[in-house]
This record gives sequence, structure tokens and C-alpha cells, in this order.
Amino acid sequence: MTAKIIFDFKFNPEITSEGKETLSQILVDTRKFDGCLGIDVIQDVKDEQHFVLLESWETKEHYGRYSAWRAGEGKTNLGSFFAAPPSITIYEVTEI
Repeated sequence: MTAKIIFDFKFNPEITSEGKETLSQILVDTRKFDGCLGIDVIQDVKDEQHFVLLESWETKEHYGRYSAWRAGEGKTNLGSFFAAPPSITIYEVTEI
């Protein structure tokens, strides 16, 4: 079943530009990762530090393998740009 991930975060205001550049570079590998169907990056029109990644994965297991890779071999410094820990919510598409 297709998984949808909402990755909600805010960049530290002093380093938003650097954070955006780092995110752009990181997403190249993310979009190539097995099972990734696509990622949209949206920015809050009232808060330029607030972003949400809307991710689509073939299954939640594909996303789980990606997350494990990012926690290990594929680890990045993206978190150092965040103002606070991100919120990550995993959904599955239903037949409703």
C-alpha cells in the first residue's frame, strides 16, 4: 500500500538559506532511493522558515529502509539547521 509521509520542520532563522541549499542537495539522493515515488517541498507563506516535505513511497517498508539508511550510512547534517526537532507522520493510502 502506498505510504505518504509528512515531514514538518522549521529552519533556524539565521541559517535558513544554508539549510535550503543542504536540503536541495540531500533530496537528490532521496528521490533516487528505491521506492521513492516523489517528494514535494512546500513553504509556509506566512513563515519563511517553515517547510513541509510531502513524500510518496511505494510502501511504508520502503520508507523504513530509507529512514534506516539515513540514520546510518546516508546520515546528513540537515538536523543542525532545524530550529527544533521535526515532526514526521506516516500515512498509508486507503481504499475509502
